[in-house]
Amino acid sequence: MPSEAEVRGNLIAPPVRRHAWINIVGPLAAVFIGIFGAAFYLHPIGTLRWLQTTRLGWSGVTQNEIGLDAGLMTYFMTGGYWDQAPVVMIHGVGLDAALVWRDVMKPISEAHFKVIAPNLMGFASSEHRQVNHSIAYQAGAIAQLIDQLKLEHVSLIASDVGADVALYYAVDHPDKVERLVLVSGGLMGAANAEKLKKGLLPNTPEALQAALAASFYGMPPLPQFMYDRMIAALANDMSAQTDMLNSIPRDEAHIRSKLGQIFNTLTIIMWGGKNPYFGAAQGEALHAALPGSATVVFKTSGPFPQLEHPDDFAESIIFILKQVEGGQ
Repeated sequence: MPSEAEVRGNLIAPPVRRHAWINIVGPLAAVFIGIFGAAFYLHPIGTLRWLQTTRLGWSGVTQNEIGLDAGLMTYFMTGGYWDQAPVVMIHGVGLDAALVWRDVMKPISEAHFKVIAPNLMGFASSEHRQVNHSIAYQAGAIAQLIDQLKLEHVSLIASDVGADVALYYAVDHPDKVERLVLVSGGLMGAANAEKLKKGLLPNTPEALQAALAASFYGMPPLPQFMYDRMIAALANDMSAQTDMLNSIPRDEAHIRSKLGQIFNTLTIIMWGGKNPYFGAAQGEALHAALPGSATVVFKTSGPFPQLEHPDDFAESIIFILKQVEGGQ
């Protein structure tokens, strides 16, 4: 400073004091992001499944295992008490339990229902055996799960081909099923099964991109590497999914022969207005085959309204369950 200038106070800015935790958390966050990014790049499906399982765990949903004749089955279950009315949610092809039901399990459970969502045999972490994973086979596994959990009566909510699994169980155990909600599926027939096989069981990255665009209305395209790696990951469940679709003609004949068993069961049929696989024609045909059933249409949804409109979906389910329970 010039000698003529009189200085009072400190002109030098004090050093910036950083909290010690920033020096630790910053690098750790960078490492975590790097590891997660690498995992997602290499194994997108496995990483998504881990994320959804973790997310469900944070919301109080536990992942459990149970031994069945068919092998080890994994299932997700909400907290609460066993005296709450049980709701069993059955996924179909394309996605497993955590991916299909992740957004609706907690809100339904908060309405005082015990929600159970199994991974069907041959899917995700449920046991993969060299057997025919037909609709009848999956319905038998669901029957054992319900028996081993000592559930006297259940409501079944099922998606696409899982709807046939629910119907198969219901016609064989009509005294166990109080409510039946069929979402984007049920008695589709062989022709629609082939259409579903081409749409939801792609075997090339290009076919997968087209399938996702058709399944999730308005979904933007993903990076190309994801389609390549997702195809490889989905191959692990492909055998069980193909078996279920191939069994539709035989097992739906069994269901149709016993439909009279569930005419007194409250049945709701739901589908998306933008669903290319199960639209108004299929929904109305199923409605006609089930006298006394009701329909709910999500106008701007594709095959998975529980993912595209989870709040509306959960609200509809809760309304249905409460209406039957108390007539309110």
